[in-house]
Amino acid sequence: MGCSASALGWLLLLGTLAPEPGAAEPPPPAASASEDASFAADRRAILSMAGKWRVVYRFEEILSWRPGYRLRPPYTIRGWEAVCVLEDKGGHIGLQHLLVGAKGEVVKHWRQDWDYQRSSFWEYAGRGRWRFFAVDPKEVAGCWTQTVWNVDDAPRYAGYGRWRHEEGVSEWVSRPLRRPLPQRELGRRRDYDWLRSVMHQIVFGDGWILEEENDKVSGSGGRETMLAREIGVISYRKGGGADFRAAERYLEKTGPFWGAVRAAWDRILEENREVGYKGKEDARELAESLRAAAARFDPARESREQAESEILGCIREHCFLLPKEKSESTPP
Repeated sequence: MGCSASALGWLLLLGTLAPEPGAAEPPPPAASASEDASFAADRRAILSMAGKWRVVYRFEEILSWRPGYRLRPPYTIRGWEAVCVLEDKGGHIGLQHLLVGAKGEVVKHWRQDWDYQRSSFWEYAGRGRWRFFAVDPKEVAGCWTQTVWNVDDAPRYAGYGRWRHEEGVSEWVSRPLRRPLPQRELGRRRDYDWLRSVMHQIVFGDGWILEEENDKVSGSGGRETMLAREIGVISYRKGGGADFRAAERYLEKTGPFWGAVRAAWDRILEENREVGYKGKEDARELAESLRAAAARFDPARESREQAESEILGCIREHCFLLPKEKSESTPP
C-alpha cells in the first residue's frame, strides 16, 4: 500500500509540436481506460471525506533540530465536524468544514478545494502574505491540487500530489509546501515563523485521516533555521454526540452569504498577484466581522450583489492587495 511509514504507525495506534499557422489545434489525447478509472477513484476518495464526523486532533513534537530546544508538550483536542460538499464539477470539488457543538453551536471552519491538474495556486510567502505561483503543467499531470482556505475564505496553503488506491485504502501525499502558523500556536509562539509540511490525506472504510509532517522554521531566505519536527494526526470517524442538523440549518441560512464571500475573494485573487493581512490582528478581526455579517444576512432585504460589495470593502479594510500590473514588493 502507498501509506508512509508514519501514516501506518498512526493507523496502528489509532513537448507537443506546434501546429502550422492557421491550422486547427490538434485534439487533446483521449484518456485511457486506466486513467478514467484512476480519476473516478480519486473523486470517490475526495467525496468520501464529506459527512458527519467525530474528530480528534493530535499534535506532538518528536524531534529537536536546534541544540538546546525543548520539545513542547503534546496537544490533543476532540470535537465534531460536518463536512459538506459545496461544489462538484468533475475536476473541481469544494468541501466546507463546520465545527458543531453538543448543544447545536455551529462555527464555520476551514475549507478544502480539490482541482485536477491545476498548475497555479496561492503559496504562503511568510509574514501573513500569499503570492500567486505557477508550475509547469507537466509537473501536475495526473495530480490533484488541494487548496486550504482560512475561516474567512482567504488563502492558507496549497499543495499538489497524486492519489494512490490499494486494498480499500486511498492516500494522497503532497509535495513539500509552506504554511502559516496554526491557530493553536498563533499568538502563543514567537520562536518560529512558518511550517514546511508534507500533508497526507488517508481515506479508509469508516473514516479518514489528515496526517501532517511539520518542520517549524524561523527566518526566511538563506537564514532559515529549523526548530523542531512535529507530527499531527486529525482523525475523522463516524459518530454521534452533536446536533448535526444544526450544521445543515446553518449552511442553509448563511450559504448565500458565504457564496458571496467566495465570489469576492475570487475577484480579488483574479486581479492581484499578492495579498495579505495588514497587521497581526486583521485575520482575527476580518473573520469575526464576516461571521457577524453572515448571522445578520437576510436575502429578502439584501441582494447578493450588495453583500458582495460590502464584503469587498471589509476585506480591503483588513488586507493589502498588490495588483498584477505592479512588481512584487514588501507591503508598507
